[in-house]
Amino acid sequence: MTDLQKSEIVIARILSLLVDWGIQETELRFSELELDDSFAPFFFPCVEWLQSEQIIRVSRLVKAIDGPGSGVVLRPVLTSEGFAILGKKITVDGEPEVLSNVIEKVGSSDRSLWQFGDAIGGILGGFTKSMGN
Repeated sequence: MTDLQKSEIVIARILSLLVDWGIQETELRFSELELDDSFAPFFFPCVEWLQSEQIIRVSRLVKAIDGPGSGVVLRPVLTSEGFAILGKKITVDGEPEVLSNVIEKVGSSDRSLWQFGDAIGGILGGFTKSMGN
């Protein structure tokens, strides 16, 4: 599995949790993604990427020195832009599908979007493409 595919899975798991949690006081830890330690180095960079793309909002990142992925993300929530992006339809294997459904499929397995079809060039490309529409 490539680093890009690992990033996609981490992002999908984060977004799946945030959709489930709604808008409330929460704390997000890497362990809640239920992934093995090989994904840990991607946790904070993916959170920071989602934040810089204005897909999520957090009040604070608290990184621990215990190793990659150690620490906590305080009060992560989807932004209005994040909700809008997740509601957009994209094409996967020639069929229109809501991005949140595709993310749920990736988030509930260790499959990458590349395995669902190369139509959007991965979840990272999918967000960039969706935000431009």
